[in-house]
Amino acid sequence: MASNDTTVVIGAGPYGLSAAAHLKGRGIPTLVFGKTMEFWQNMPARMYLKSVWTASTFSDPGGHYSLNQYTTSIGSPKKEPIPLPYFLDYGQWFQQHAVPDVDPTYVRLLARDGQGFHLELADGRTVKAHRVVVATGVSTFTYVPDFARDLPETLASHTQLHKDFAQFKGRNVVVIGRGQSGLETAALLHEVGANVELIVRGQIIWIDRRLYRSTGPARHIFYPASDVGPPGINLLTARPLFYRHLPEGTRDKFSRRSIRPAGADWLRERVEGKIKTTPDTHITSAKPQQNGLRLELSDGTTREVDYLFLGTGYRPDLHKLSFIDPALQQEVRNENGFPVLNTWFESSVPRLHFIGALGNYTFGPICRFVAGSAAAARQVARGATR
Repeated sequence: MASNDTTVVIGAGPYGLSAAAHLKGRGIPTLVFGKTMEFWQNMPARMYLKSVWTASTFSDPGGHYSLNQYTTSIGSPKKEPIPLPYFLDYGQWFQQHAVPDVDPTYVRLLARDGQGFHLELADGRTVKAHRVVVATGVSTFTYVPDFARDLPETLASHTQLHKDFAQFKGRNVVVIGRGQSGLETAALLHEVGANVELIVRGQIIWIDRRLYRSTGPARHIFYPASDVGPPGINLLTARPLFYRHLPEGTRDKFSRRSIRPAGADWLRERVEGKIKTTPDTHITSAKPQQNGLRLELSDGTTREVDYLFLGTGYRPDLHKLSFIDPALQQEVRNENGFPVLNTWFESSVPRLHFIGALGNYTFGPICRFVAGSAAAARQVARGATR
């Protein structure tokens, strides 16, 4: 199946769909495998996006299927913060118009085949490809702290695994994590009637956009459309092709500052004064007991709870992509699990590209957000026709 000049895109989220749209726009035979917006489909329906409107659009060559174009096509006003169902509908609309032939089958194996690649699909089919773009998102990269790794999902799990919190009404739960996922999970649990405590290692930080609100038309000088990082740094993160040329130490410093745990300002009123919060503390051990978990905290106190939610984020690592053949993985030059990429988002293996969070080491923190999909898609398509 497929010809020698075929490009395969693995993943059908914002990055995979954007890359496929640009590849197709240049007349490159392209196959896309994966379930459209699957990662987002599994989020709680009552969630809102942390990303602002201008940073939440997909990319196609002519800009015909932007978020603004979607609102015009359905006669809807702009909604901000963006409700998850609204964003999902936009993603489906983009896919149907820009990449209508997505194949929802999973890729089970990606391996070398001479100068090209061999893929095995979950339904038994095989595919030959000249070029492969890995755009699998972050779901594989969930981070679970050491103390929780052996706990059963009946007692503790990553926030990613929960779409509905109704079953926790009246139950005593703890949420750890001071990023958007942990904070919004705590708010949603509180709003369905759970007894919630937030335990966080430091102080909760709320994103402060006063400068954006107070500078009128000049706001765009301080806040580029991508909106990743604080003023000043965000001007650099918005330019990933320039960012990649910064010294490694500078890139690392700016990346850590741009993706530090913080909550959107619109979420603050749903947390402060409503949810018990224990700052500057972390869990040292969690032991199952008859009716739930016994937690031991770094301040010497304990908690007995029914359930523990881990809002502990994601740690991208190439080696966690189990569908990539081990021999092929070893050929990919990497730094701490991040593939080292050239200007075309191409790895040390010719015609094997990585876009999304795995591009963070080379191109910066914008790769962890929808806003980074445009630059990645354009560069992959340009690289395929250079």
